Amino acid sequence: MSEIRVNKVINAAGTGSVELTQGATLPSGKTLSGAGGLNITGISTFGGDVSIGGTLTYEDVTNIDSVGLITARSGIIVTSGISTFKGAHFDGGTLLKEKVNITAGKLSANLNIDLENGMVHHFTTPETTTSTPNIRVSGSVALNDMMATGETITLTVITTAAAAGYSAQWTIDGSATTEEWNGGSAPSAGGASGKDFYTLNIIKTGNAQFTVLANVSNFA
Repeated sequence: MSEIRVNKVINAAGTGSVELTQGATLPSGKTLSGAGGLNITGISTFGGDVSIGGTLTYEDVTNIDSVGLITARSGIIVTSGISTFKGAHFDGGTLLKEKVNITAGKLSANLNIDLENGMVHHFTTPETTTSTPNIRVSGSVALNDMMATGETITLTVITTAAAAGYSAQWTIDGSATTEEWNGGSAPSAGGASGKDFYTLNIIKTGNAQFTVLANVSNFA
């Protein structure tokens, strides 16, 4: 056969259609075209390039590798792993939200800040003492292994304030780091009431080397 042409969409009844059995192939250099559309069910394998002149619509796929623009009608949800975006554009009209990891305890009793649980951590029990929190990805994954030199992250930690409770030193992956505090000095007391709001901008400058720009404010 020189060419198969389909003038109607392939359907279950087979009306005006050509049915290819499983494993069927076309002769080299020949084409299969449908003037009214082509409906293929099951798994299809193409040995060469596939060119689409219109819009490709598909659902329930596991992986998408695209060099062009992807438009998601109802949003993109990333449940795990790392997502890399070279640019992002938000048009408005929807809600932009971020997860907050809420701990029913105090920071001084829960020193490990695991970033796999989010970049915002809220501790709801009033502080009673000073503490040195440790920033990591998880108990088995170091922050150093998840960042490249020249990358930065922003961490927010919210504590329930008490004058005796504050964090003037922080560690990363269990190792001490030197913080540079907004205003030139580390905190020497916690807030009298309300919430103490810590923000740390962490810049990786080399292997296991970080610049930490820290700030703490009280909201009461």
